[in-house]
Amino acid sequence: MIGWLVRILMLGAGIVAGWFVPRDQLGYTIVQFVVLLLLVLVISVVLLYFPIHRGRTKRPPPKNLNDG
Repeated sequence: MIGWLVRILMLGAGIVAGWFVPRDQLGYTIVQFVVLLLLVLVISVVLLYFPIHRGRTKRPPPKNLNDG
């Protein structure tokens, strides 16, 4: 399962790295790895902080008029 996730992320990183560096150039692998690290960083930040942000945007539950 993890292998497929890494392959998908490397595919995306390879596409983005290909925008900046030709594939046959020596630094392509380094640029691809840096893009992969940035992609993992962005995904991690979204997964960590999205639930916090989602909780702030929810409305408070309505008050029950019969309670008080």
